[in-house]
Amino acid sequence: MAINNLSHYMSSNLLFSTKVPCSVASVASVALLCKLPQFYTNSKNLPFAMNEKNGIGEFYLDDLSDCPDSYSRSNSGDESDGSDTIIRKRGSVLPPRYSDSEDDEINNVEDNANNVENNDDIWSTNDEAIILEPFEGSPGLKIIPSSPESVTDNVNLFFGNDFFEHLVRESNRYHYQVMEKYKIPSKAKKWTDITVPEMKKFLGLIVLMGQIKKDVLYDYWSTDPSIETPFFSQVMSRNRFVQIMQSWHFCNNDNIPHDSHRLAKIQPVIDYFRRKFNDVYKPCQQLSLDESIIPWRGRLSIKTYNPAKITKYGILVRVLSEAVTGYVCNFDVYAADGKKLEDTAVIEPYKNIWHQIYQDNYYNSVKMARILLKNKVRVCGTIRKNRGLPRSLKTIQLSRGQYEFRRNHQILLEVWNNGRRNVNMISTIHSAQLTESRSKSKRSDVPIQKPNSIIDYNKYMKGVDRADQYLAYYSIFRKTKKWTKRVVMFFINCALFNSFRVYTILNGKNITYKNFLHKVAVSWIEDGETNFTEQDDNLPNSEPTRRAPRLDHPGRLSNYGKHKLINIVTSGRSLKPQRQCRSKPKQSRRQGESAPEQPVGRAFAVKPLVVSKPEPVSKPVTDQLTRLYSSN
Repeated sequence: MAINNLSHYMSSNLLFSTKVPCSVASVASVALLCKLPQFYTNSKNLPFAMNEKNGIGEFYLDDLSDCPDSYSRSNSGDESDGSDTIIRKRGSVLPPRYSDSEDDEINNVEDNANNVENNDDIWSTNDEAIILEPFEGSPGLKIIPSSPESVTDNVNLFFGNDFFEHLVRESNRYHYQVMEKYKIPSKAKKWTDITVPEMKKFLGLIVLMGQIKKDVLYDYWSTDPSIETPFFSQVMSRNRFVQIMQSWHFCNNDNIPHDSHRLAKIQPVIDYFRRKFNDVYKPCQQLSLDESIIPWRGRLSIKTYNPAKITKYGILVRVLSEAVTGYVCNFDVYAADGKKLEDTAVIEPYKNIWHQIYQDNYYNSVKMARILLKNKVRVCGTIRKNRGLPRSLKTIQLSRGQYEFRRNHQILLEVWNNGRRNVNMISTIHSAQLTESRSKSKRSDVPIQKPNSIIDYNKYMKGVDRADQYLAYYSIFRKTKKWTKRVVMFFINCALFNSFRVYTILNGKNITYKNFLHKVAVSWIEDGETNFTEQDDNLPNSEPTRRAPRLDHPGRLSNYGKHKLINIVTSGRSLKPQRQCRSKPKQSRRQGESAPEQPVGRAFAVKPLVVSKPEPVSKPVTDQLTRLYSSN
């Protein structure tokens, strides 16, 4: 109780890191400052591990961000999955803010003698056959495009004209709001209102940037021959692209109250894509639930930290995908509001039709499995020891290939040793049966037997990973100072991937994802070209002004060695001595100097050396010098 209370208090108020070393005196001072109960200051009740040699303690907060059922850390060696299951390690996430009503549930989870989940009497060693209910959903494509072979028509299922009109309307409104807020005169910044074709060209260029990688945004409009990409300047000028990016907005700021939700600025876009993903396609029975990380290292209250992932800092998004194709069915952005999984919108549209969701130990618990069973949803996945496992399974010691299980009606808990550690599983789908796998034991060359739950878990838990794999290939993320733009780019990326999945379902796998994205970008740009109605000076087919390159062409002066400025020796009579550049193509040349044999490009003239005229010497000084020399 003491450990849980202090861990919850400090995680929600002091935001301690995952592992913070501190002394006994510092912990006592923190307890006094935080006005904790008096028994926390007793060394016996301190919520940290004590080192007897140096008197240094360490806090161990929980890995989870919003699951109240796991507020104390268990032995990672026993709970991590082995090589025979998909390894999904979870690092610490910034602690959320829990409401006061959740305190009782958080503080009575691990090693609570009154917790009915830990009571061995209700768990039986007798297995019973599971009768799975028939799937009541109707999977498949619900909206058929007018031309299934057309990439544009498939993309239009997720990107309607109403989406582009909303972006144009809010971006123009935001520009004028900024002008009025900061009292910027209209003549100080050249501006024309954004149109729908222009917004399509803007997004088309962003998609192309995912395939043509450059470190700096301005390099796409560079005139340097070695890195030049002339297509971008032909579609849109650099300054216009930057203008649209700066004004890119998604809601009306005047309608957002001060105490609004953290995601209020992107809520219209979230609602739009949720509706599109659910209306266009209905998934099969097997789903996978996992999280994706949107990279973000700026200051943000909803930013999370997970040291086990490649992208350690970012915005966490719960993603529900179809297990086979990876189609993104739904998503929920973590906003540090303390919502439980059953309270989020990520699985709400898929309740009451007997879906089977495969998820890892980040979400699974005995309590969660019972709640989802009441909503006609079955689950399977790994589980942590402090999520309701009976004591007999917590302390069990198994050898390689050994297996134990406990059952309580529809809920099956399993422990199987893969040769390295115990793997804990929970399932409301499977029975306690073992199946020979393809892998064999190195010692006896006998096929290894695995539980059916682990085999199906490895088979169906790849939906979100498959979507992340495609999204990472040609990511459209651009460097920006506003996290809202980064999140919206993630949604656009998911919608493009879903469009690709719908296209492959209708036409088969006759196109790669790279070619699909290229056709999408070209179609948006061409649509903007044909419907462009802006002023003449903004026409995209106008030839851009060619600036002189900063550096000479590498072959222009190759026959003359290094071209550099030198001092010209003069007799002193000329105030501005100069000499003809030997690479300058000019007919009139000095006698004895021949023109170059091959034609050259632009002339490079040497800047003449300016010699300052000496100042006249005054007469008194001249007289003194004359007397001085005459005396000697």
